[in-house]
Amino acid sequence: MDIDKNEKTRTPLIGQLALKNHLISREELQKALSCCADSNNKNAALKDYFLSKGLVSSRNVERLAKAAQTLEFRQKEFKFGDIAVRKGFINKSVLTLALEEQGNEIKNRSGLNYIGEILVDAGFLTEKQRDYILKLQKRVRKERAKESKEKDQMVGETIGEQVSDKPDKTLSEHGLDKDLLLEPETITGGIELQVSKDFMMAFFTKTDSFDENISVGKIKGALFDKGIVSGVVLDKMIKGFIRSGGFKTKPFKVAQGIPPIHGEDARVEFFFNTDYLKAGGLTEDGVIDFKDRGEVPHVEKGTMLAEKIPMKVSRQGHNIYGDQIDTVPAKDFFIKYGTGVKVSEDGFKLLASVSGFPKFSLSGRTSVYEEYVTQGDVDYETGHIDYDGNVNVKGQVKSGLKVKGNDIKIIELDGGIVTAEGNVRIAGGINEGKIYSKGNVYAKFIRNAKVACMGDVIITKEIVDSDIECSGRCIMENGKIMTSQITSKLGVKARNIGTEKAEPCTIKVGHDVFTKKELKTIKDKVDILEKQLEQYGAKEEEKIKSLEKIRDDFLAERANLIQWANDNPGQSIVIVEGVIMSGTVIVGLNSKKRITEMICHVKVEETLCTFDGEKNLNVYKMKVKNI
Repeated sequence: MDIDKNEKTRTPLIGQLALKNHLISREELQKALSCCADSNNKNAALKDYFLSKGLVSSRNVERLAKAAQTLEFRQKEFKFGDIAVRKGFINKSVLTLALEEQGNEIKNRSGLNYIGEILVDAGFLTEKQRDYILKLQKRVRKERAKESKEKDQMVGETIGEQVSDKPDKTLSEHGLDKDLLLEPETITGGIELQVSKDFMMAFFTKTDSFDENISVGKIKGALFDKGIVSGVVLDKMIKGFIRSGGFKTKPFKVAQGIPPIHGEDARVEFFFNTDYLKAGGLTEDGVIDFKDRGEVPHVEKGTMLAEKIPMKVSRQGHNIYGDQIDTVPAKDFFIKYGTGVKVSEDGFKLLASVSGFPKFSLSGRTSVYEEYVTQGDVDYETGHIDYDGNVNVKGQVKSGLKVKGNDIKIIELDGGIVTAEGNVRIAGGINEGKIYSKGNVYAKFIRNAKVACMGDVIITKEIVDSDIECSGRCIMENGKIMTSQITSKLGVKARNIGTEKAEPCTIKVGHDVFTKKELKTIKDKVDILEKQLEQYGAKEEEKIKSLEKIRDDFLAERANLIQWANDNPGQSIVIVEGVIMSGTVIVGLNSKKRITEMICHVKVEETLCTFDGEKNLNVYKMKVKNI
């Protein structure tokens, strides 16, 4: 049970810690406070009370006392840092670094240093600035001497251990080996100085000619002459080095630089499948290994969809010579979300506000779409359907009628127009219709229709007299492609292409017409928005922000579309398991081929030819291989 705010202000730290660690109950604490109310030193009085009543063991009492002493010390140190930041002496990142270093010293019992001393040693604070802040805190030299004695006891006299006759850490314990050190050199008083190759650490060892009467000032002067000005240990540490009988074989770390922290960009971890356009690749023998990605994911209301991992802020460091070590700053971003999604209170998680189908759009927004279902045809009675979610048409879409949504399912398209942000699935076929999709298109057949999509076109029976443009693959699983124009970035796989009586087909592979058109459309929209923004004045701030948001979404979509296109390079390949009829034209990115006779079971692929007989070539050709 926590202590309320008012109680914390009057309860000594040792009492707070005893309660927090469940060593005593709240009632026992209240009784102890009543008995010690008249004491001038409540911490000491509570300590004696706990022991006399047998509430806390002597061992735990000592632990609580040391912990309370540490907290009290750290509270003063935090206050010191706060004043330093408010006075403009340092910034918050420097303070965070110094507090982390001090905290690690306490945690590792490797010595304890004042925050002011750490900042002065690192060159971020002058001695005058340090003393000025101490004066504001009324921490005069007399008080600091007393605190110094207390803190030495608090960490088990770790500084005394650091410079005692016991051997210091080996180089390996410092994270170094001899190969990472520069050649040693002897400086004043028979001291051997060795610097790490990254200039982040310096070590002393004593030679046989070490002068035991050497002064701290002379040693620091020698370091200054060598340019070592940052991260030098305290004078008391150097005195301990001088007095110690060790350090003849073991190193004494006399200076430590401040290592930089390399930033890490913020990122988003998704908990649903976002790569709705991913398709299979080519096997070694050139067969397209297309696999259906399964059912569309569905989430319940309240499901966590994504989580933003915050960026790791970079921090510049300094080596022992005071040289700054730069880092590349990390990048941050605002996590975007659309319909059916809400953001958590901490601003880092996206949660489904409705049950439905999750979607990550090209503009970088996460949405959850509920489904709109029609019980029959889309005709003049229903009118057009424009729904911000998934659409399920339990009938036909009649000629001239439009259906717009995310993922769209239709029994049959009969002259209608479909625009989808996701996939389009036609249970039957497409007759004289138009489809635009940023996902995949599935149907039994396509006749006299136009299809443009960013994903794959998967047809089971036939494609006749149609125009298809896709940035994925065009796959005809069993039937024929006849008198059609096919443009497919990632290649074509078909059972048969052409017939004896029909006009020949033209198959373009490796070309990404859909993406080019989409980028041109986005550019035109952004240009229009830019012109509109120029027309608004400062008084129309809300309108400007709204237009800027729309523009930024288009720019994000453009960037993601370009990235997707770069990650999925074109493949100039056509695979036919049956026959390709004479007259069929196959066009690659750099060459084309007209089939002059019927061929069977082949793979036609654009290949760079570098040698032909005795001739050196560097040209692309459409080559025919058996499969």
